[in-house]
Amino acid sequence: MLQRAANSDLIVSGMDEARRPIILHVDDDAASLMMAEGALEDAGFEVVQASDGMQAIDCFLAHDPDLIIMDAIMPKMDGFAAIAEIRGKSNGAHIPILMITGLDDLDSITRAYDEGATDFLTKPVNFYILPHRVQYMLRSMATADALRSSQAKLDNAQRIARLGNWEWNIENDELSWSREFGRILGVSKNNNLGSWTNFLEHIEDSEKQNVQLLADRAVSDSSAFNVEFRIASSGEKAMRTIRLEAEPHLSEAGDCIRMLGTMQDITEQIEAQAQIHNLAYSDLVTGLPNRAQLNDSLRFVLQTAERNESQFSLLFLDLDRFKKVNDTLGHDAGDELLRQVAERLTSALRESDSIVRGSDDEEYSSHTVARLGGDEFVVLLGHINRADDAARVAQRIGKSVSEIYTIDNTEVSVTTTIGIALYPADGLDADTLMKHADVAMYHAKEQGRNNYQFYSRGIHEKTLARFSMERELKHAVENNELTLVYQPKISMSDGSVAGVEALVRWHHPDNGLISPADFIPLAEDSGLILPLGQWVLNEACEQMQSWIDAGIGPFPVAVNFSAEQFTGSDIVQDIISALGKYGLDPRWLEVELTESLLLQDIEAGIEVLGRMRELGIQLSIDDFGTGFSSLSYLKRLPIDKLKIDQSFIRDLCSDVGDAAIVSAVIRLSHDLGLSVVAEGVETQLQYDKLLGYNCNEVQGFLVSYPLPPESFVAWLEEWQKPGLNQAAAR
Repeated sequence: MLQRAANSDLIVSGMDEARRPIILHVDDDAASLMMAEGALEDAGFEVVQASDGMQAIDCFLAHDPDLIIMDAIMPKMDGFAAIAEIRGKSNGAHIPILMITGLDDLDSITRAYDEGATDFLTKPVNFYILPHRVQYMLRSMATADALRSSQAKLDNAQRIARLGNWEWNIENDELSWSREFGRILGVSKNNNLGSWTNFLEHIEDSEKQNVQLLADRAVSDSSAFNVEFRIASSGEKAMRTIRLEAEPHLSEAGDCIRMLGTMQDITEQIEAQAQIHNLAYSDLVTGLPNRAQLNDSLRFVLQTAERNESQFSLLFLDLDRFKKVNDTLGHDAGDELLRQVAERLTSALRESDSIVRGSDDEEYSSHTVARLGGDEFVVLLGHINRADDAARVAQRIGKSVSEIYTIDNTEVSVTTTIGIALYPADGLDADTLMKHADVAMYHAKEQGRNNYQFYSRGIHEKTLARFSMERELKHAVENNELTLVYQPKISMSDGSVAGVEALVRWHHPDNGLISPADFIPLAEDSGLILPLGQWVLNEACEQMQSWIDAGIGPFPVAVNFSAEQFTGSDIVQDIISALGKYGLDPRWLEVELTESLLLQDIEAGIEVLGRMRELGIQLSIDDFGTGFSSLSYLKRLPIDKLKIDQSFIRDLCSDVGDAAIVSAVIRLSHDLGLSVVAEGVETQLQYDKLLGYNCNEVQGFLVSYPLPPESFVAWLEEWQKPGLNQAAAR
């Protein structure tokens, strides 16, 4: 009892205290089984017994014991064979096995360990000591399990981090490494890597010497080192980037005897950094440098030019009518066009190198093509000898960009307008040069697009005035400071008023009356034409309905629509809203559109005109004869009238060509069932000539200047007096 009481105080360290550890005892001696059972159970263990190796395997599978006590010599299957069988099971690889043998020869003990025994005892067994031996083995097993778990976690963490560790013995050049180190290199523990010298053979030849020099210097100085290099990992074609870090382990004498370090595969990090840099400094659509990278390049070129007292140039490019490609073909096609333009700009710049470089200053040259966004590009010529160099590059770019593009089997044509600023003449810093190149580009657009202009002070002042006018026009539109005037159209058959055309006027508080020829293009370029056009439409509808309510008319009021309104808004819905808001009958609204607007996309134009026609409004083509290929489409357009442009009326009586054109247009229109209005009629001779051609209506200063609403009413009362309109219709 004293023996059992002592054994009962045993605590199995590392085991789950909620259950008793299970011991499988295998022996063909019943007395040994009984004596061991009592001692083990008193010590707190649960005992499962088997009398031979075959039973031992069955009990192992059934009870999953924590430890096995195995006799060596047994019938059917001895202990050696049973151990080998158990070690082959998935849950038997690490279970502690204590072998009991009466054999005292060394060969039997060696065989026991070879088959997988953890420890052994010789008979006769001291059953008082046995529980303590079992406890010790279980404690060792728990420690080993913890180490294996820790090692597995470390190995998993290193695998996730692509981080391996290594140790280099300086004295014998031996290298030991972790599993992840081997995975990174593509070698296994069985691989004959062996030494630091063999490891160096995995490094790219161009970088091997640098790694060796750094490592040798660190050993010599007993200092840490780190280095990045590339390797070709086994089975992979692409090179991988590796970071190696190490610290020295010193002897008592202070000499470096080992290097302890880590090796990490940082390929993904390098690629991620490159991608982040690419996103930050490259345009996603074209792959060109973006504004940020251009600014870096520009700062470098500025420093170089200042140091060398050299010149460089900045070209600011804008694609002409690019928005219409987007609106017509879609944004995917627009992006493809931008990519093709980028390729042409890059190619044109390469071809221009001989223009802007000289053999003596080649090292100063740093040329960049960048996209700022939208359809804006910048070309930085890092060195030029004279202003003519920039002009020749601009000419080459303009020619290249203007050539036909093919996008989704559709031929597309665009041109570019270029502004040029020179350093140091046009600015000494990046912001000033960019601003002045932009100013020059806007001036080039005002000159008709598809050209280039150098910056000048006069251009700057004109641009500032333009920006000021744009700001003031915006204020005028938003605060209803514009007015409409109405120019009558008369019927040539009886002189009666056939309608009026609503024309917008801007009376500037300081500059007086500003011509529509000045502010309408400004409104189109700035986007103000959309709110301006809607205001004109609503104001004209309201005025016409007001006249009808006052017993004046009715007759159609004509409103002009720009290309931007046609493509940038729902023009049909705008008309429906205006008619509904003021209750105007659609018969008394006439919409005027230019033929060039329709010819940009004839099919879309016909579809929109058809929707307008369904509303019951009248449709006319303004400025007829100034477009191209219009006659081939004229019969397809659902329109009511043609307005002959005043450029053909001006010399009608003196130019046989103009007379022939006007006569032919009137006859053709009548054959197609269309009415004809002649614009810009200023003399009685012109009137009489048109009357002879059977023109339907005329409009011009001969009849009346454009009039404000109250003046128009007075004019109308006077015109309708007996005899006056008939006299005009002579």
